[in-house]
Amino acid sequence: MIGIGVDIGGTFVKFYVINERGELLHKEKTETDYAHGSDGFLHQVAAFINQIQARYPDQAVAVGVGAPGDVDNQRGILRFNPNLKFTDVDDWPLADRLQELTKIRPYVANDATMAAWGVYERALHRQGTNVLVVTLGTGVGGGLIINRELYQGSNGTAGEIGHTKIACTKTGPLCGCGARGCLEAFVGTIGIRRRVWEAVQAHPQSVLAHMVQTEKDFKIELVSRAAQKGCPVALQIWKDTGFYLGVGIANWVLVLDVDTVVLTGGVSGAAPYFLPAVQEVLRHQQIPTPFKNLKLAVSQDPNIGGVGAALYALHQAAK
Repeated sequence: MIGIGVDIGGTFVKFYVINERGELLHKEKTETDYAHGSDGFLHQVAAFINQIQARYPDQAVAVGVGAPGDVDNQRGILRFNPNLKFTDVDDWPLADRLQELTKIRPYVANDATMAAWGVYERALHRQGTNVLVVTLGTGVGGGLIINRELYQGSNGTAGEIGHTKIACTKTGPLCGCGARGCLEAFVGTIGIRRRVWEAVQAHPQSVLAHMVQTEKDFKIELVSRAAQKGCPVALQIWKDTGFYLGVGIANWVLVLDVDTVVLTGGVSGAAPYFLPAVQEVLRHQQIPTPFKNLKLAVSQDPNIGGVGAALYALHQAAK
């Protein structure tokens, strides 16, 4: 059997083809096509799936789709997404339409949820019974493995760690979702950028301030480069990031009693600078039992969302 993973993004759509042994047979990245509307985009996705079916005519094919936003995993509908530029994607029937175009019913889930399954299979090799995966990027997402199965909740929205609150919902920083005090507003790239600007204004002579002023494009990795130079301001930003992230993770560990937490996504590349602060928060929880044997790991596979979608499709088809 062949598994096809489709990772839909606002800028690019990525495709991955994997066999039952977990070997990557093919991957492809192309710009998300807005020129022909949402249905034209689905024709673009279907064309790739049909191409793979034609390439492996003697193999059954399973398809997994990771979509950004609020996904109804039971019906395969993208209920809402603020990052796709189509004007008609509210209640977007992804599964139905792709089935019409390819004759295959895809498994559709939130992209962070698919990434969580990819981490569980690829990074953990299915070691761990209850796992929380946190994706750290522009947004902060999450996925859950409960009793060795992907857990998506009653409505397909389980794992939204980024929008749990760690600060006052009236005075905390504004999140992209429109609420205040969300974890994402502190440890997503937009939140980190906000804290960088505040630090640069407060410490204009710092190495970080100099780097921000001299480099045209601000990227989060700049903070890591400043930290590598020993800049106290940059090091403090990462320490604060670890503290906030630790608070968010601790809340979920207390509720779910998971045995493993894995960090992934672009910001996880700075883990050497912020992970000690995360661990410090977890060590000092007043109810220590769920934290005593908790495993904390980092996975930086940039393909994990699409690979996870392909692997999950194979897993579901095998069942």
